Amino acid sequence: MSADALDGLERFDVVLLLPGTPHPTTLDGTPVDLETPGPLEDTQVQALLDSTVQIFLDDLTAASFEVVSALPVPACFGRSGWLHDHHALVLDDAPQNGPVQFHLDEVLGLQIEEEQ
Repeated sequence: MSADALDGLERFDVVLLLPGTPHPTTLDGTPVDLETPGPLEDTQVQALLDSTVQIFLDDLTAASFEVVSALPVPACFGRSGWLHDHHALVLDDAPQNGPVQFHLDEVLGLQIEEEQ
């Protein structure tokens, strides 16, 4: 992410998704084809918004910032006025990106941990 893109940025909006077949699902189980060429359905947009967390820059280390800022913004999000700047994170049983790991805790929400 460029320095210009960070100007004024205080947080990342990240949609948490669970693995599913054939497509990942929102936290409420709504399947979403992240590679759909057309617009998302209204019910999908609402489910995606309901699965969104905010990750504040002040809470990130340099390593976790690198990983979070590199999360993709699917093209179908870009076509939505509500989701155009939201990143997608598909969680699985071993959600690991190099030394940075993501875990969804039922009480604490999204946890970002780094290997020591």
